[in-house]
Amino acid sequence: MKIFVVAGGSGGHIFPAIALADELCSQSAIEIVFVASRRRLDKKILKEKNYKKIFLSVNPMPYGLNLRAPLFLMKLLFDFVIAVVILVKEKPKVVVGFGGYTAGTVLMLAKILGARTFVHEQNLVPGRANRILDKIVDCICVSFRESRKYFKNPNIVFTGNPLRQSMTQQYKVREYDDFNLKAGKFTLLVMGGSQGARSLNRLAQEAISCLSIDVSENLQVVHITGEKDFEAISLNYREKGVHAKVFSFIDDIHRAYKITDLAISRSGASAIFELSLYQRPMVLVPYPFKKNNQRFNAEFFEQCGAAICREEDTLDAANLCDLIGSLVRDPERLRKMGENARKLSCSDAALRLKAAVMGEVLN
Repeated sequence: MKIFVVAGGSGGHIFPAIALADELCSQSAIEIVFVASRRRLDKKILKEKNYKKIFLSVNPMPYGLNLRAPLFLMKLLFDFVIAVVILVKEKPKVVVGFGGYTAGTVLMLAKILGARTFVHEQNLVPGRANRILDKIVDCICVSFRESRKYFKNPNIVFTGNPLRQSMTQQYKVREYDDFNLKAGKFTLLVMGGSQGARSLNRLAQEAISCLSIDVSENLQVVHITGEKDFEAISLNYREKGVHAKVFSFIDDIHRAYKITDLAISRSGASAIFELSLYQRPMVLVPYPFKKNNQRFNAEFFEQCGAAICREEDTLDAANLCDLIGSLVRDPERLRKMGENARKLSCSDAALRLKAAVMGEVLN
């Protein structure tokens, strides 16, 4: 049986899609075709995967009528034609979309052509594409039980957010040697998302550089910057004398999670559920854009006692510095946050989603 897995545009869409594809591949009778966007990030993440891959144009949906609307419609028409050709040629029996502009066209056409169609929503509050697809697809699968109220589809299944296989293997073992770091020191992980986040990178770095000696002398940092900020952030840490290991991207991110005592992160679904599995406390700073789903994720995790949510437009280096310092000095609070985070994780989410897709819905 041929299954299309459709995801692209960000790691938050692609990583859970890969988790499902890997789980499905455990059945030899299934052939996976991965449909993503032509973004460099998509191609980089999928490079080592052996699935057949098809890449569509990069075409994010604009908000309202603006100068980008005509270009969006032209690309949409082009992708529509390409999607028709692909679907007629490949004849998938099942199509699973993970949100974003890449999934919309393929899922709608697949439904018309008679394939079974599924959407997986990673975030607490669904994005625009999945809100539209809600009325079209056969089944909606959600990462948060609380997401059910946002959908009208009669077939909604809680699966959790699928995690890559590497995440669930020996995740309690701390391996400081992987980063040439010291056991016993407090390890702070900073990450701005799969594409980096310039404002968060700089804010976190400034805050870390301002920490008092009693905190900084026992602190080491792993900072994932994205490509654009790698050189500048690396240089700044060296100039400030901060013990930091800086990376533009880490393929095996679980290696960093293993040694983390506190994470400062955006609040995309993949990142927060991966950190939850590793029982790591979090300071979450959602993207500052008005219309984004990360804010709801962060607020929910804060309400559950698993994270501290801070809005970027009300946060400065001094505030963040004080927050980091207070948390480093309060291991009991960190322990409780980590325990609460672990309760939100779902280590078998990929298996549950596979079961839903294959018609064996788990209760």
